Amino acid sequence: MLLLCFARGQADAQESKGASAAKAHLDRAKQMLAADNFPGARTELELSLQADPNLAEAHLSLGMVEYQIGETAQALQHLRRAVELLPDSFDAHYGLAMAQLRDRNVEDGRRELERAREINPRNPDAVYNLGIVLLGQGKAEDAARLFRETRTLGPNRPDVSFYVVYAELERRRFDEARREAEEGAKAFGKDFQWRSGVGRLFVEHGQAREALPHLEEALRLQPDSAEIRRLLATARLELRDPAGALELLAAPATAEDHYLRASALYLERRYREADQESRQALKAQPREPKFMLLEARIAQRTGQHQDALELLDQTIASAPQWPEPYYSQGVSYYLQRRYADARRSLARALELDPYSVRALFLKSACLVNEGKNREAEEVLRRALALEPANARFHYHLGALLLRDNRPDESQREFEEAIRLKPDYAPPHYQLGKLLVRSNQPERAVRELEAAVQHQADLAQGYYQLSRAYSLLGDQEKSAAALAAFDKLKKQEADDNQELMDSLRQEVEAP
Repeated sequence: MLLLCFARGQADAQESKGASAAKAHLDRAKQMLAADNFPGARTELELSLQADPNLAEAHLSLGMVEYQIGETAQALQHLRRAVELLPDSFDAHYGLAMAQLRDRNVEDGRRELERAREINPRNPDAVYNLGIVLLGQGKAEDAARLFRETRTLGPNRPDVSFYVVYAELERRRFDEARREAEEGAKAFGKDFQWRSGVGRLFVEHGQAREALPHLEEALRLQPDSAEIRRLLATARLELRDPAGALELLAAPATAEDHYLRASALYLERRYREADQESRQALKAQPREPKFMLLEARIAQRTGQHQDALELLDQTIASAPQWPEPYYSQGVSYYLQRRYADARRSLARALELDPYSVRALFLKSACLVNEGKNREAEEVLRRALALEPANARFHYHLGALLLRDNRPDESQREFEEAIRLKPDYAPPHYQLGKLLVRSNQPERAVRELEAAVQHQADLAQGYYQLSRAYSLLGDQEKSAAALAAFDKLKKQEADDNQELMDSLRQEVEAP
């Protein structure tokens, strides 16, 4: 019995000696960490764990050191052990989460962040990083809430402001994103990284108008930034300002510059020059999908549809998940009157991007040409649900309803198109024509005069105006309007042909 007690005493003394040595190494490691001496701290922490393999604080500290120096596998090993020894430690769970995320283990990283947040709900870093994880998983609503929560837990930071805007854009809450960006600009407007980052977000989410003030300010802050010039040129192209884009790209130096210049020239219908710039871009990067797509679109506009389709096939082979080349395929097929082929391409484009109003509009146009009016109406209404303030869509829906012999519904759509865009001639003309048919010549004259005022070469507007004046008994004005019609066009087009011509003009617009 005495021998057993002596052995236990020796073990306790040895254990105490090991714990003491481990603590000494740990203390020295802390001093080295305070001096940013990571290699020295790592050595001391390894010695600490040799002396006491179950020292939780040493496992945690060594895991964080290895995370800092990029040794993720070793960091994970020690941080997992720290969590086992310290199950209620915020630092252990948070450190393990960050290492797992770096190791691309997103689900486990998310769970560890959630556990860390349970332990310390007021730590802004855990809330912020959980928001980033959820945003990456497509949970933008939850992410936006967490980023706003981060803002309440600590000082206002530019990265948090940036991610609030990002999350709202992902939710397609564009007005809210704009308001957040305006508020952020009050605090971070002189921060080049914040300005350029927010501008890029708006460009990438199709909100070029909102991008402009941020990119313009970023360029003012760093006038030599070629990247910002390109982003700003991209935004101007989205806003159909090719001259502004060309001004920014006066001295093209890269394939991207040539591509953007080609895009601007394409919008200006200077197709030969656009082709030259496009070929410069393709020469540098012959398999770049967006360069091939632009070359295909130039070929479309010059009537080379077979060449365009071959280029589009190559584009799709390089970027099979990109909706744009499928949409452009639809355009070529439509212009060749291959409406069923066009619809197949557009169906794929809409699978990849259900929010593409262009693809919905073109699909509707195909169905109209195939005589499938009710199906065309359904698709066009889907486009209008996405863009309820699009005057052209209301006009085309009115024309479609008129073709389907539904004049009252048609009239409402024309009136809505006029309300949204008073200077848009076609709905004034169509509404005026309806009013002539229903023997309301005074209202008809007002609409038809507005139509020819906004589009002086609208031959059919003058023809209908001559009829309206005649109904009012003003034969002099009627004769003058008819003479203007005769000068512009020799015969009245029927309703079907007017709709077809109008649809084709929309599709052929750059």
